[in-house]
Amino acid sequence: MESFSAAFSARLNGGEGCMPFLDSLMGQGLAFRRAYANGRRSIDGIPAITAGMPEWMDEAFITSPYVQAPFTALGGLLAAKGYATSFYHGGRNGTMGFDTYARAAGYQRYVGMDEYPDPRDYDGSWGIWDRPFLRYFAEELGRQPEPFHSVVFTLSSHHPYLLPEGEEERFSQGQRRRIEPTLRYADDALRGFFAAAGREPWFRNTLFVITADHTADLERSGQHYSEASDYWVPLLFYWPAAIAPRMSDDVAQHIDILPTVLRLIGYDAPYFAFGADAAQGPGRGCAVVRSMGLWFCITPEGIFSFNGEHLVPTAVRDHLPVEADGPELRRLKAAIQQFTTRMARRELIVKQAS
Repeated sequence: MESFSAAFSARLNGGEGCMPFLDSLMGQGLAFRRAYANGRRSIDGIPAITAGMPEWMDEAFITSPYVQAPFTALGGLLAAKGYATSFYHGGRNGTMGFDTYARAAGYQRYVGMDEYPDPRDYDGSWGIWDRPFLRYFAEELGRQPEPFHSVVFTLSSHHPYLLPEGEEERFSQGQRRRIEPTLRYADDALRGFFAAAGREPWFRNTLFVITADHTADLERSGQHYSEASDYWVPLLFYWPAAIAPRMSDDVAQHIDILPTVLRLIGYDAPYFAFGADAAQGPGRGCAVVRSMGLWFCITPEGIFSFNGEHLVPTAVRDHLPVEADGPELRRLKAAIQQFTTRMARRELIVKQAS
């Protein structure tokens, strides 16, 4: 869900919200109170969510040379197991290289604005309005052979925060920030998707994962994203037939989605991942993000920063002092070393024995 910051969720922020349907759904599955995006842009969120690839470089993975090497992604892993795999985004084909990335990630089919059947649903800015596109997506899933794995990425809650004609009055009540009406609209479009999907025979045996690509339109000064809240997103694993409702206080991050999904569906082959199973319990360490040349480690107790050589004191509200030789910093250094070494060697898959 485009820009669905956790700060706008009543269930997560403890106050008012703009996503009542998603809030209600989080009460019916495994939801995380402390989930964080690994980046600040859509072009970084999609690889983190689908391939466990964090934004830990100066350049986006999608536009970097590393995307040309074999890498692990849900599309490719599940296609090899006989799944029909597809990626849907209502934006113009070529937007942020999503179509090219989807093919590299093993998705057999990409559906963008070019493939969408009704050009009258164009929003005049980014692509197809969320309500008709999610309705179309639900119809398309019903035509896919089973088993299937599919991704859909919404767009209506992106700046300039437009609403379809006739929807303004319905969703602009109580508006405090420009993004809020579009969040309400996109949330209602999600409600419509689940109403349609819930009538399908495959619904109860389907794992749904819902998160945001990144946060947006938060109250902050400047562009130095150093607060945990700058990366705070909803994360829900919803499977009507298999997952009992639970709200977890464990720290989770986007790169944990791939290993969590694979464990939940019973995937039985070796695979490479930077993240870990988000549902494995407490004591998992931290979420790692990178901004303005600094690495930030978000833990249950707070956040600390590292410049690649030493700890950097910060003035953020939830700053956590840690020891220079403490376990928290050692875990962060290990994550950085693993990432840089694997990327440099293009070792992003499990090599098959010859």
